[in-house]
Amino acid sequence: LVTGVQTFALPISMKKKGKSIKRRIGRVGIYLGVILLLLWTFAPLLWMFYSSICEKSELLTGGPVVWPENVTFYRYREFFSSIIKVFRGGRIASTSEVFIHSIFNSFKVAAVTTGISLLIGGMAAYAFARLRFRGSNMLMILALFIQLLPTVSLVIPLYETVSRLGMIDRIVTLVVLYLGMVMAYAIWVLHGYFKSIPPDLEDAARIDGCNYFQAFLRIIVPLAKPGYVAVGTLVFLMCWDEFLYALIFMNSKETTTLTVALSQFSTTHGGIDYGMLMAGGCIATLIPLLLAIFFQKYIVLGLTAGGVKD
Repeated sequence: LVTGVQTFALPISMKKKGKSIKRRIGRVGIYLGVILLLLWTFAPLLWMFYSSICEKSELLTGGPVVWPENVTFYRYREFFSSIIKVFRGGRIASTSEVFIHSIFNSFKVAAVTTGISLLIGGMAAYAFARLRFRGSNMLMILALFIQLLPTVSLVIPLYETVSRLGMIDRIVTLVVLYLGMVMAYAIWVLHGYFKSIPPDLEDAARIDGCNYFQAFLRIIVPLAKPGYVAVGTLVFLMCWDEFLYALIFMNSKETTTLTVALSQFSTTHGGIDYGMLMAGGCIATLIPLLLAIFFQKYIVLGLTAGGVKD
């Protein structure tokens, strides 16, 4: 009897071992995939930092090594010394000063655009999500259609309009143009988030005497905090990375944005300084990186809201 039981249990144990081996192989494959993905993602960033701390001669003649022979941080010191001069209102002349001033310009444009798009886009998305009026679906589709238009197809008519209004080379022009670019995105994402919030909460608020705007301000806005943070972060990054409008509508050093300043390291400042270009790229990466780290939880919550319905 014991021999029969052992003979019957042997294939079962072999099957369990086979399954455990497959699981281990699957885990090893997952880990290798994750490692390869991390290398693919961080290799350009590591090379950019490596290039920013190399001497120019070593960067142009030497091959890639684990660590440069002559480490130098003078480029970063030059950037941060330029911050003081820009804050004091000095004349913008050197490469680093133009770059630091362009960071401030990009931050101002992105921050103002994000605030206005959340304010107006939030109210518009709430109206589309809760109020019933004629043509609401058509307006939503129209907003999406505007979002799908290629940016380059709008450059000529926008330039003609802005030029006739005398608004070329003004920061406020970029804010208006970026609002037209990101407003539809903010409305659509917040509309989906508001749809996931039960309307019973607003009904209870209206029973207590609130109108639609008061219910939106006191009930919906606090509950929609993850959605607002997610949309605000992504809108900020969209404005931060925009290049075409900033290149065409801004002409002077005082109004240059970050993306344009990076592209001009090899043209308007006399030769290609690869080390300075890489150092500027490292500094420019800090703000998006910090935003992604601090608001990661809210971004995930805001973009996945409404995916599952009760």
